Amino acid sequence: MLADRVAENRSSGRDFLAGGGDMGARMRAHDWSTSPLGEPETWPQSLRTLVRLMLNAQQAMFIAWGPDLAFLYNDAYAPIFGAKHPGALGRPFAEVWSDIWEQIRPLVESTLAGEAVGYEDLLIPMERNGYREDTYFTFSYTPVHDESGRVAGMFCAAMETTGKVLAERRIATERERLRELFHQAPGFIAVLRGPDHVFEIANASYYQLIGHRDIIGRPALEALPEVADQGFKELLDNVYESGEPFVGRGLRLFLRREPDSEPEERFVDFVYQPIRDAEGKVSGIFAEGSDVTEAKRAEAALRESETRLRLALDAGRLAAWESNAAEGTITTSPELNRLLGFPPDSSPSPEEIRARYFPGDRERIAAAAQAALARGERFAEGELRIIWPDGSIRWLLLRAEIKSSHEGKLGQTIGVALDITERKRAEEHQKLLINELNHRVKNTLATVQSIAAQTLRSTQDPDEVRSALEARLFALSRAHDVLTRENWEGAGLREIVVQAMEPYGGVREDRLRIGGPDVWLSPRMALALAMALQELATNAVKYGALSNETGRIGIEWQVVPGDEAPRLRLQWTESGGPPVAVPRRRGFGTRLIERNLAHDLHGEVRIHFRDGGVVCTVDAPVG
Repeated sequence: MLADRVAENRSSGRDFLAGGGDMGARMRAHDWSTSPLGEPETWPQSLRTLVRLMLNAQQAMFIAWGPDLAFLYNDAYAPIFGAKHPGALGRPFAEVWSDIWEQIRPLVESTLAGEAVGYEDLLIPMERNGYREDTYFTFSYTPVHDESGRVAGMFCAAMETTGKVLAERRIATERERLRELFHQAPGFIAVLRGPDHVFEIANASYYQLIGHRDIIGRPALEALPEVADQGFKELLDNVYESGEPFVGRGLRLFLRREPDSEPEERFVDFVYQPIRDAEGKVSGIFAEGSDVTEAKRAEAALRESETRLRLALDAGRLAAWESNAAEGTITTSPELNRLLGFPPDSSPSPEEIRARYFPGDRERIAAAAQAALARGERFAEGELRIIWPDGSIRWLLLRAEIKSSHEGKLGQTIGVALDITERKRAEEHQKLLINELNHRVKNTLATVQSIAAQTLRSTQDPDEVRSALEARLFALSRAHDVLTRENWEGAGLREIVVQAMEPYGGVREDRLRIGGPDVWLSPRMALALAMALQELATNAVKYGALSNETGRIGIEWQVVPGDEAPRLRLQWTESGGPPVAVPRRRGFGTRLIERNLAHDLHGEVRIHFRDGGVVCTVDAPVG
């Protein structure tokens, strides 16, 4: 009787462990006699209530209780432990998470001191499966008070975000690669918005076509007034209103390629593709194409050359022949014998000559001559393929004066031939290259258009995203311009700084201070610093020293000796702006500067949010 009563009391003292899935069952079956927590019947009510909540929650949670911070967790938290589960139950926090304890101990100490902490996507390298791996977590630590009001432990609600962070990084990398492809694409690309066709974005090839004019944010006819009377407004209006794309091949237009120059004749292949919004309405036009002016001029020059050549051959009667279809005879010249693959002094028979025709060509040439006769024409022209004894194929351009027999059939023919084998091979090679180029450009443009469309559909604030994207791309473009002038061997730091701050020229004389020796940077360092300065300047305009009338910015640097190589020490200092507060979490721009810049420079980058203004310091090896 006594034993039954004791068992009943123990059972009723563990009611709070009821349910809870696998971890609830494990906690009920666990031997707590060796645990610093003691038997569950002795646990304070505050811990019991929290354990009941944790066990029946769907989110990953744990409780660390008592002086040793004994570890209790639920089913949703078990996968985070990896191979440490289930042996971690009831053991001290510092023991079960010994591999990350040094990193999180300050957070635990702050929590036990009564201050709740929380982080989003915090990097925590851990060894939960026998090897070290980078993991990311969003979590909060909350102090828990016992019945006496003292902090007796801590409660954590956690979510592993490793997959999300890695996916976001992959997407960001891919987007950056596509942005580079967009601006480096050999064909021109532009996006125009609204019924006035306002330029929203354009790549380097488009700027080259129009003479590097300032077009972004301006209607097409205002930005390019010389095309107003050339029919392009009507084409744009029709695509916008009808929703049907337009494809132009070799269209002629006149463009001003220099500010004060006369419009220059150009030829372009292009497509106007309507852009639709989420409701299916046309909201803009995607324009892409290529400048084919040089190809057109080369084609015209080739036609003129061929005309002159035919006249010369007609006059000189080179590679001549005479045939009579009725009699079945062919008389050849030494040059024609050579073109047909015979010795120059030979007299091949009609059968020997025809045996070298490519299959089907004899019938095709005869049909073309007969058709010319039917039209009443005296001359016929065509191409003939010849198979030489070594198996190679030669192309001949034929031009002949033809006469009909008394029956109206093909009679006597006098003609000349030109070997065009090399030209045909060049045309085939050119066609192959053009096809390959078209394929690659179409794929590239389709990918860029798809990513751009997905970005615009998914974001909640397209204007802000577009503004930030364009600012970063233009900063990169300005750095590219500097590097291009130096053949991508490097760039001077002073010019990189000046170019990066160029958009803020209105404040340069009295609000911007630049100082330091002109240090030669590698392309990697130049691009990285240009992007960082752009981010800092953008934030200064929005929130910092350039957001009011009194703020100032100092950009100063020096080169000091280092253990292995000289080191660049650069400091961005803001003053006189609005009061600065430390943000609750690092934004994208801050992470871009502190992590990516430090990685690219193989150095150290720190941003400090001081009362007087933001201070960013860079310490990196030069070379």
